[in-house]
Amino acid sequence: MKTFYGLNALNSGEAFFASLVIGFFFGLALERAGFGSSRRISGIFYFTDMAVLKVMFTALIVAMLGLVFFSSVGLLNISTQIHTLKTYYGAFAVGGLIFGFGFAISGWCPGTAMVGLASGKLDALVFLIGAVLGSILFNELFPVIEPLYTWGRSAQTSFNEPGLAFIYQSLGMTKNSFLLLFTAVAVLFFWGAEYVERMKNPEQGGDYFNSPFLRAFCLLLMVTAAALPLLSPQNLGTRVSADISVQKSPESVPSTVRAFMKDVSSAQGHMEPEELADRLLKQDSALMVLDVRPESEYRAFHIRGALNVPLPEVPAFTAKNGESGLIVLYANDMTHPAQARDELFRMGFKKVTILTDGLTGFLERCLKPVSLRSEPVSTETANRIRSWREYFLSFGS
Repeated sequence: MKTFYGLNALNSGEAFFASLVIGFFFGLALERAGFGSSRRISGIFYFTDMAVLKVMFTALIVAMLGLVFFSSVGLLNISTQIHTLKTYYGAFAVGGLIFGFGFAISGWCPGTAMVGLASGKLDALVFLIGAVLGSILFNELFPVIEPLYTWGRSAQTSFNEPGLAFIYQSLGMTKNSFLLLFTAVAVLFFWGAEYVERMKNPEQGGDYFNSPFLRAFCLLLMVTAAALPLLSPQNLGTRVSADISVQKSPESVPSTVRAFMKDVSSAQGHMEPEELADRLLKQDSALMVLDVRPESEYRAFHIRGALNVPLPEVPAFTAKNGESGLIVLYANDMTHPAQARDELFRMGFKKVTILTDGLTGFLERCLKPVSLRSEPVSTETANRIRSWREYFLSFGS
């Protein structure tokens, strides 16, 4: 299962169209849930209407169970197809308090405010104007508040990304145990919300309390959460499980795989920006540099001499032109080029590498003026930087 993020195509026409369709139905669902009214949304703070908790918790649980399901059956690789934010405990806590305070005094959040605006609510328009002004202010003050923005970063790692942690890891639990526990908490909240509504408004509140629907819905959630661990590839007896059982000894691992992993561990799987800059400056004909970003980003700026081959087209392009020399893949960072390199290796192409730190690293390490660097550089390095800047910044992109 591929995503627009995984394909590096978030700014494509298809992605914008999908966003329009998803946004329309998301807004329709919010309107049907009664979120076009700030009074109903604010009811959660007075324990008179718990719709916010019930709707949002339902969305959260369904998304969690769905992601785990698709991941368990091997249809979705969360590490490459889903964007995950770095974990900043302190910043999350402060941001949550600020967001909650704004939610309480206004009765809106950005998504529900758009629904309210579509319903003709004037207070929703006022809220959105404030949100836009607040975003501009945040952007202008970011250099000042950046320490708060990155406060409390997690030292744990997941998917080899520093600072990315999951709650089950922080709690010292397995993913399956947390899945079941969190689903049980959600069930308790559903029943609790209905009970609170009935206590506050015996005549109209808590319509679903102890109803057949609520019992069936909660039972379905618990059964699903308990059954998901059984859907792992090992338990399903898939080819992945068979491969794992066959390749238990080091001798059974193909020599090409061992050679590839050895190259990666010795840094031969990527090229440093300085080496790439020097080889392009000398117009090394044995080098083919591929910019795998969308065409619009390539046109805005790219490394001189690089060809634009968007990520989905890389396999076909390499199959046609991959025997001419060493191929260097780059994007803004290293995630998508690394995925493409690994896929090309599986296709049989061994002379493929990626640019360390991507275009961001190239700009920082090769094209940043000497005068703006935090540490002094040698005369030789300063001359190399000037040569790189003259070569790479003086051509029309």
